[in-house]
Amino acid sequence: MNPEIYITDADETLYDNIKFTPEQIVTGLSQRKARKAADEINDPEVMIIAADTIVAYNGQILGKPSDEADAIETLLKLSGNYHEVYSGITVVFDNKTICGYDVTKVKFRDIDIKEIEQYVKTGDPLTKAGSYGAEGIGSIFMEHIEGDFFNIAGLPVYKFADILKNDFGMTVFDLI
Repeated sequence: MNPEIYITDADETLYDNIKFTPEQIVTGLSQRKARKAADEINDPEVMIIAADTIVAYNGQILGKPSDEADAIETLLKLSGNYHEVYSGITVVFDNKTICGYDVTKVKFRDIDIKEIEQYVKTGDPLTKAGSYGAEGIGSIFMEHIEGDFFNIAGLPVYKFADILKNDFGMTVFDLI
């Protein structure tokens, strides 16, 4: 199997006027991406894996920041606090669509404003849910995690392996 990255223009809008749980949001967003890719590729023998990630803090959903000021505000909220990272995953293969999600609890250390401003100037947080990337320099803020690290980075690897095994009778080794 030769994996390829396929980018769609699937709508990633969060609907503020409708109350969804974080689980519903991430599975819904991953489904939108997967359906769009499946429609465009139109080949049931191609396995499509789509994911989406959000951050939840004190009942508030923190998606991608709208600008640098929003990123700074978000990082100030998360500083010294716990938050949850939700990643939804949808796998489309063999005429089946399976969705799931995972959640990882993250504790940020106390971050001073100078560090936050320097980080925001790198541009990294501007495209990330919760205004940080766990797979890059943003990882320096993470003091403690409970759960799958890869979930924070945007692909719930454990959940993917679980879906492959339980819903498709495969393992990741079958994909190599």
